Amino acid sequence: RDALSKMTAELGADDPMMLVRPGDASVAAPFTSRSPSVRNIVDLIRQGRCTLLSALQQQQIMMLESLISAYVLSALSLEGARSSERQMIASSWLLMIAGIAFSYATPVEKMHPERPLRRLFHPAIFFSMVGQALIHLWCMRTAVNMATAEMGPAKLAEVVEFHRRERLRELKEANQAKAQEEGDWMAASMAIWSTPFLPNLLNTCVFLVETSQCVAILLVNYKGRPWMKGITENHPLFLSLFATVIGTAALSWSVFPELNKLIHLEPFPDDSFRLRVMWLVLLSLGGTFVWDRLCIFMFAPNVFKALAQEANELKLADLLPAVQTLGKVVLVMAVLGSGNLIVMGLCYYAYRKMSSMQPAAAGGVGAPTVTGAATRAA
Repeated sequence: RDALSKMTAELGADDPMMLVRPGDASVAAPFTSRSPSVRNIVDLIRQGRCTLLSALQQQQIMMLESLISAYVLSALSLEGARSSERQMIASSWLLMIAGIAFSYATPVEKMHPERPLRRLFHPAIFFSMVGQALIHLWCMRTAVNMATAEMGPAKLAEVVEFHRRERLRELKEANQAKAQEEGDWMAASMAIWSTPFLPNLLNTCVFLVETSQCVAILLVNYKGRPWMKGITENHPLFLSLFATVIGTAALSWSVFPELNKLIHLEPFPDDSFRLRVMWLVLLSLGGTFVWDRLCIFMFAPNVFKALAQEANELKLADLLPAVQTLGKVVLVMAVLGSGNLIVMGLCYYAYRKMSSMQPAAAGGVGAPTVTGAATRAA
């Protein structure tokens, strides 16, 4: 103990400030930099804001989607119905892509002076979530009431009787048990896909409204700029949500009747009923957006001002990269769907040629500048 005290006193006498040398283990090690600039601190703040906002938005989305899913399950169970496996597969893969893209949000290059909201129980976030949940649940309840009133007791009893049949349940369990014993994932998938289901108006309305509400939750609660890349810059998120919206509209108007039949959707009785369902879809999308921005305007006016400023700077040209990405995806799907190996080979060759020409073009543009600088220096 005496030797340690003596050594500490000697070190303190030699260097009163006790500076940490590069390579020394300390609490400040993760935040040290050899660069004589504060740029790294700015980068740390930008990434921290993006991470904070992403975590906060994911919590909002998780809670709202859980409420909607719980209400849908309870509403269908009370009427003796259930969701179709094909419908869940059709909607889940697009929403899954959107959810994954949502979690990979990246910060913007320039740090904004306004800080984002940092607490889940901030009045702007809390009241926004409460209002969104009420709007979504009211729309879903209205859709359920419309469907049950249109179907009538006889049709509902038919649906209940269909799902109560012991033979169908035994067939499903036998197929799943066989698939599990064989260990074949394809057989397991086909067993789920071929599960018997009776299409009905209640299930169709619930499926369309629920899918639109999941899209609305992602669109409304993804704030984007000025703290993270906007939704038009996040191409997987933008394209997956765009495809979901277009698909929901196409299924509502039965643009492809075979597709509606494939995923167990019942045709609407008339155009009046279809328009009422679409009004509920639009209310879920537009009503929640207006309510969320109104809450931010009332409880966080500075944040609302920053969001409005970024929205005013958005132009149609900003959508061009997303449209180009969509064109590439459609082209690749068309080539793969053709099944022609020669076309695939030619497309791959053209892609390689274009990729190799881009660096050469960039080098050619920069060459005269370097030559002129060297000439002037000489």
